[in-house]
Amino acid sequence: MPDGSAPPKCSPNGSCDIEDIPGTCFLAEQDKKEKEPQSKKVAGYLNLLANSIDNFTHGLAVAGSFLVSFRHGVLATFAILLHEIPHEVGDFAILLKSGFTRWDAAKAQLLTATAGLIGALVAIGGSGVTSAMEAKTSWIMPFTAGGFLHIALVTVLPDLLQEEDKMESLKQLCALILGIAVMAVLTVSFEH
Repeated sequence: MPDGSAPPKCSPNGSCDIEDIPGTCFLAEQDKKEKEPQSKKVAGYLNLLANSIDNFTHGLAVAGSFLVSFRHGVLATFAILLHEIPHEVGDFAILLKSGFTRWDAAKAQLLTATAGLIGALVAIGGSGVTSAMEAKTSWIMPFTAGGFLHIALVTVLPDLLQEEDKMESLKQLCALILGIAVMAVLTVSFEH
């Protein structure tokens, strides 16, 4: 030991009991460090799975919106693009914290983006070519709208309601109203 104290007593299998050592135990610390990255990696992989599902529904929404009309498609693409930029940056940070290298995190993010393409292909393939336009996309828009409503009501709204700082709540309310106003302006401007 560097401080001159006696080395810790270890069991025959090479590990030592932390409770028996007042300071730290080198072998126990090593065991702890070896276990930590594995649990962090699991969080990164779970994030990738959730991101893939999220991108799949975005692909459904964009393709389904373009099947309804060009205007709907542009609005959906714009809304999802505004949502995805900070979302992907956050996911990248989560992957880095989970032990991924920058290059591995970037490759994993690109891989999850392909789920959006698959979602778009499912929407186009499920639209059929022989029925009316409303029948083609009748399942796509309610499915994706329900997914987005679920995310908003189950994950975002409870966090907003728990906010105790009134100024922060006011900022969040203003951001929500601004988002609704931007989408309303875009809807009106694309109608003509």
